[in-house]
Amino acid sequence: MRKSLKINILILLSAISLCANAQKYAIQGGYVNPIRYGSNVSSTFYYGGQIGGTVNFDLKNNMSLLTGALYNFVYANKIQGYPSTTSVTYKTYGHFLDIPVHFMYSIPLFKNVKIFGYAGPNINIGLSQKQETISTLTYPETNPLYIPNDKKDLYTNSILNRFNLQIGTGGGVQWKKYQIKSGYNFGILNLDKVNTTNQYQNGWFVSFVYEF
Repeated sequence: MRKSLKINILILLSAISLCANAQKYAIQGGYVNPIRYGSNVSSTFYYGGQIGGTVNFDLKNNMSLLTGALYNFVYANKIQGYPSTTSVTYKTYGHFLDIPVHFMYSIPLFKNVKIFGYAGPNINIGLSQKQETISTLTYPETNPLYIPNDKKDLYTNSILNRFNLQIGTGGGVQWKKYQIKSGYNFGILNLDKVNTTNQYQNGWFVSFVYEF
């Protein structure tokens, strides 16, 4: 299923790119705030930054197609408290790549100023997600609540899927070649590879964009 989704998105992008009559390149950077959540698991909030390049293909009637590649570096520090002031801390460093395929609609307001909205899929690819577990629990190893100190990569250790398909929506304002935009990506694929529970990753961002 995931392989067919990738192929269909690439075919759609290629077809629209061939039909487009103009294109604009841009660099983009900003703040990202992903969240990984699911049933029977505590949510993990990430904080970090994003930088990359995009290309916008003009279509018709103020419509365009935006795609590109955006690198994300994020950090999470989740602490779970237990009785007797003991705790387990999960420190996570994540590296992701976003490939948006967004349809945009622009509305000119007056000279050099326009507002725009967008919607479409976002392909989120996990590059690395290293997690360090620091436990002060005193339970013996035979106790079900025992959690050891540990270091692992959630992808290479087959705990999470690298590929995440999201649906993004958002908008912004443009003045001349400068944009400020914000949006939210809703994860629709289960990332959990170990348990029968579901885990999804969403994300909010705000970015500054400069067009060439």
